[in-house]
Amino acid sequence: MSNVTTSAKGLRDIKGWLVFLLLAFIWGGSFILIKKGLVNFMPVEVAALRIFISALAFLPLFFLLKLKIPSKRIGIVLLICLLGNGFPAFLFALAQTRLGSAVAGVLNSLTPIFALLISIIFFRAPMKRNYIPGLALGSLGIAVLMAGENDWRVSAFVGFVVLGTLCYGTSVNLVKRYAQDIHPVALASVGFWALGFIGMLVLVYTGAFQRMTTSIEVWKVSMPALIILALVCTVLANVLFYWLIQRTSVVFSSAIAYAIPCMALVWGSFDGENITWIQLSGFAFIAAAIYTLRRNSS
Repeated sequence: MSNVTTSAKGLRDIKGWLVFLLLAFIWGGSFILIKKGLVNFMPVEVAALRIFISALAFLPLFFLLKLKIPSKRIGIVLLICLLGNGFPAFLFALAQTRLGSAVAGVLNSLTPIFALLISIIFFRAPMKRNYIPGLALGSLGIAVLMAGENDWRVSAFVGFVVLGTLCYGTSVNLVKRYAQDIHPVALASVGFWALGFIGMLVLVYTGAFQRMTTSIEVWKVSMPALIILALVCTVLANVLFYWLIQRTSVVFSSAIAYAIPCMALVWGSFDGENITWIQLSGFAFIAAAIYTLRRNSS
């Protein structure tokens, strides 16, 4: 019996790691896609298009899978989606009008720190012994990556990314506490329908819908990037992320923010950028941080 339990736990761990790495790779590319979206659209339009396209994609999924969600928890699900997707979508798009995509990816690594602080202060989660070393290693890795980042600029727009990571950290804790038993697709779908309506109003008001139908230019760079951003980096990634939160700990699932800058640099290498030995050193610290945090996940 114990061998079966151990085997099942090992299989669950393998799935968790595979989903973790896939999410890091997907979200690592999201910053470049946002940057390409900003070529033809304003920040608020990039965020609105990302949300609106995602809402359209979630609609058939919800009904095809015949999912249900407890009516008493619709409010908390809406709050989870608003904090996990709505606010950050606008905040990151706005920040990247002044910050480089790699810089935004590095700053995104504040998420696990906020997630841990919120879980301890507001949800009375226990402080496990490896959390501090893990967070310290992750922070050191981010510091090394920042030292090797050529286009780093101190800007008030950093504040938008910090606020976005605070929203992420709060959303992760809400999922773990109040939505543990809700199907990941249902959890994402309900929230995105409400956000999608808001996104549609923004697109109509700003004239983005009209430009999408009358301008060929927007379909050369921005629209393909935003469609991929919505379908892959938002729809698919959110379902996988909610699954990961429900099956691991808040700290480990949010530690994906440590891996995202590494993957962002890998994406950059695909685009002709060089990875330096300083960045490789940062990768090593971050890998050690993720391993340390995972050892304490349950």
